[in-house]
Amino acid sequence: MVTRLAVRELWITFRLLALIAGFIGVGALVALLPAPLPTVMERLALGLGAASILAGALSAWSFADERARGRAAWLVTRSVSRGTLLGGWFAALASLALAGTAVAGLLGWLTASAVSLRLDAGTFATLLVGVAATVLVAIAVGLLIGTLLRGPLAVAATVAIVASLGALAWLVPGTGELVPGAAMVDLAALREGATAPVAGLRAAGAALVGAALLLVVARLVLERAEL
Repeated sequence: MVTRLAVRELWITFRLLALIAGFIGVGALVALLPAPLPTVMERLALGLGAASILAGALSAWSFADERARGRAAWLVTRSVSRGTLLGGWFAALASLALAGTAVAGLLGWLTASAVSLRLDAGTFATLLVGVAATVLVAIAVGLLIGTLLRGPLAVAATVAIVASLGALAWLVPGTGELVPGAAMVDLAALREGATAPVAGLRAAGAALVGAALLLVVARLVLERAEL
């Protein structure tokens, strides 16, 4: 029920369209601007990174707005637990973002396979899974910040945190798959003949653990937060 209400709220406020358009726009941009494989991979990775930041920002904005307008308090007073409230919003945002990631990945694969005959599908797929898990981290960060701050401040803090994590993975060598954003770095570096599916799976596992920990912290903070 909470998930349906969250999706409805996202639709009414046009945030749903912004979220989906952010990811699909990345795939469309890559598809409409043919280039050599290295450029295609870099554009796809950078675009998905930007879309992840957008997903985190919309998560923070939406959850902070729910608290500010009293809708969260209204649900809690009607026997909806705070954990269910948080989980419902995460499920709504995550399902939409993952659908957008899948579409962007498909468009990216079609574009890349058109300029390369030896691109390994398994490696690309596992790296895309790692990217999808990183998107979940961004959403979890947004929900956590949305339980602490309100309005533009929550959006600004989320953008700063998610962008910093991505920049750390991109700019600091040797950070490995434990830093969110590593899957996007590996995706940008994907070339013909490369076969390293384990890297994508490691990045996905680390990101999923990180997202779970962030949600646990958000749940604990929400228990004491003013709705």
